[in-house]
Amino acid sequence: MQKKQSLLKQFFHFSAATVASLMVFSLYSIVDGLFVARGVGEYAMTAVNLSVPFVNLLFSIAVIFAVGTSTIIAYLLGQKNAQSANKLFSQNLVTLVVIGVTISVLVLVFTEPLARLLGAEEVTLEYTIHYLQGLAPFAVCFMISYNLEVLVKTDGRPRLALVTVCVGCVTNCVLDYLAIFHWGLGIWGAAAATGLSQLLTCIIYLTHFLGKHTTFHPVRFRMDWKIYRRLLPIGISDGLTELCNGLMIFLFNHTILRCIGTDGLVAYTIIAYANTLVINITMGVSQGSQPLISFQNGRGDGTAIGNLLRYGLRTMCGIAAVCFTVLFLAAPKLVAVYLPEAGAEMLTFATDAFRRYSLCYLPVGFNIYIAGFLTAMERPLPAVSISTGRGLILQGSILLLLAAVLGGSSIWFAPVISEVLCLGLSVFFLLRLRRTHPVFSKGKPA
Repeated sequence: MQKKQSLLKQFFHFSAATVASLMVFSLYSIVDGLFVARGVGEYAMTAVNLSVPFVNLLFSIAVIFAVGTSTIIAYLLGQKNAQSANKLFSQNLVTLVVIGVTISVLVLVFTEPLARLLGAEEVTLEYTIHYLQGLAPFAVCFMISYNLEVLVKTDGRPRLALVTVCVGCVTNCVLDYLAIFHWGLGIWGAAAATGLSQLLTCIIYLTHFLGKHTTFHPVRFRMDWKIYRRLLPIGISDGLTELCNGLMIFLFNHTILRCIGTDGLVAYTIIAYANTLVINITMGVSQGSQPLISFQNGRGDGTAIGNLLRYGLRTMCGIAAVCFTVLFLAAPKLVAVYLPEAGAEMLTFATDAFRRYSLCYLPVGFNIYIAGFLTAMERPLPAVSISTGRGLILQGSILLLLAAVLGGSSIWFAPVISEVLCLGLSVFFLLRLRRTHPVFSKGKPA
């Protein structure tokens, strides 16, 4: 019984810290949008939303390597193989630096084509270019910061991760305010402020891993290319969840421009902020429990894994109820905060769109948690099927179908329809895992 209580405490300890960290991450874009909306204008705020898929790309790469590396390191630590864990951690950092520098150079060279690809038009093009130019130099920082935030929790320091992202968020808020309202740097200043806050969190995390109180740390290593055959499939599910979120914002932006117009895009910008917050809460529970699941899988403890699954699904029930109720009721006030000078018609339209979209918050958490659970159990193909199904294939298809057949405000129902359909797929994969995975027939290890 003591073991069970201890496992429950670990689950909430790790999940709460990860949820809090990802909620703070959400505040980066939310704060940017709020300050830009009030200090520059609503079309500048729309440019921030148009740039979100680029930020999602950075985070999706970080998530792929973070979850894959974290899962394997937790497994190695469960087998008491610290030397291999150190080498993998070091290789992970070097790989991300190379990828990040490459992305920065490409974006700075092709800023305008990228802005147009993201959906920027005459009224938003200049704003989008300036925002991307402010973000691009810090691509490495975005990826390293989020990657190390996950690995710090794997190292058993979830409080350090939470404190660090809070420091980064406060820094972002202060610099945003100064850049826009005091230094007159506009939307470029907001982007640079976000990048500098990510740089600060990188420094804090690296200081920890270079210190003495860490389970794994940087060492000299030889590149092991074979490890990516295992690492990438493990991380790709959660990475695709992040990437699909960005791709759906991209697809929604273009569909809204075609079906509704620029006013619809302004409304969707506010919806996207709330959606990012909810997705990150559910991903926090999923990612927070993954190191625990991987560790118990390494030990061969099927009873503990089953308990962690139950804890996660019950937690998602509570999150779904709270998120939907709060956002549905608070929709008018949230819209008014971002659009203080909008007319009554615009406020009514945005509120109605917000409430229709919020229906998807009831099933979304279950799909994300089950995909994360399958990832931690090293079942990447079912996990990827869920992530791409709910986040892109089903939702994208339904969005385009609704736009073609019904048009107008019907597109706001696309997310809830796709999440409900995907939930059936998630349950199927989960039940098959329980029947076929050998760890569930073993129970507790001897």
